[in-house]
Amino acid sequence: MTQACQRYYWLPVVDESSSHGLVRHAFAGRYIDAGANGESFCAKNFALAKPSEVDWIQAPSCQDCNSMLKELKG
Repeated sequence: MTQACQRYYWLPVVDESSSHGLVRHAFAGRYIDAGANGESFCAKNFALAKPSEVDWIQAPSCQDCNSMLKELKG
């Protein structure tokens, strides 16, 4: 994602790169407007589903998404 984004949200999604099987990725826009799939700031496509509280606690944040957001904010 190269264009600046005013809004974004974090969401735990299924990602086999984590031992828990979930990783929190950042997505452009608002969660309420999200569809069934979305492209994260690290340019990966994921199925979007409602996570549990445990998913939020155990899923690590994607460092690539975090770095991209820091670059966008300057």
